Amino acid sequence: MKTNYVAKVRPLKIVLFQNSAGADVERNMAAIERRLQRMPPCDLIALPEVFAIRGNDADYRAAAERLPGPITQRLMALAARARIWILAGSVIEQGRGKIYNTSVLINRQGRIVARYRKIHLFEANLDNGQVVRERDTYAAGAKPVMAEVEGWSCGLAICYDLRFPELFRHYSRHGAALFFVPSNFTQKTGKDHWETLVRARAIENQAFVVAPNQCGINQRSGIASHGHSLAVGPWGDVLAVAGDEETVLTITLQPEELRRTRARIPVLRHRRLG
Repeated sequence: MKTNYVAKVRPLKIVLFQNSAGADVERNMAAIERRLQRMPPCDLIALPEVFAIRGNDADYRAAAERLPGPITQRLMALAARARIWILAGSVIEQGRGKIYNTSVLINRQGRIVARYRKIHLFEANLDNGQVVRERDTYAAGAKPVMAEVEGWSCGLAICYDLRFPELFRHYSRHGAALFFVPSNFTQKTGKDHWETLVRARAIENQAFVVAPNQCGINQRSGIASHGHSLAVGPWGDVLAVAGDEETVLTITLQPEELRRTRARIPVLRHRRLG
């Protein structure tokens, strides 16, 4: 297991983008691009799940694209112009007759270096009788995906994946120091579980977690998203947290914090199961 990142990586400056997307892709993308033009210099911009379109199942099917498609190509061009990494929280991917909820990582040269298809598909029975079931639209991904960003070993996940610690344990076993969890976590569950789950994944794996979330109400479904995008350190400390409105957070991940945490309580060396 790789655990010593202090010697080989530098601090990583990340901007988390919290938006309230609607069903109009062009409108959403134009708003994102306007706001990104005003962003402070950084290494990576992290966008939430379904940042470019938030609607109903029909909207998602209509917006599905093969990768790279119109949405990802737009972000690839932006990354190359600005010489920054972009985590496209999730786009609706069309692939071999199936639709996937897919997170895409783009490097400073504007190339896709990783794509992660959401493994765990959300399902909930709401108090009003409404059923939310992602498998009605999406096929599940089949495998975890890791990537390196400026030397930082990262594990990719999306939203509901937070409830499945075995995915993050897999990443940790393979040396991850940073988890990306772009989300569209609902307000109903988010108020009780969001921060607890994000901090738990950080604490148990002694890793950073960067979790940009949607906010506002999905006008197609009436379901509100929780907002409160989070960045959490390997000790479980909240490094940055958003509120209920559209906003951006800027954080700098310090490799020295990893060294201190992992030296203080060496749980990664003490694991015996899994």
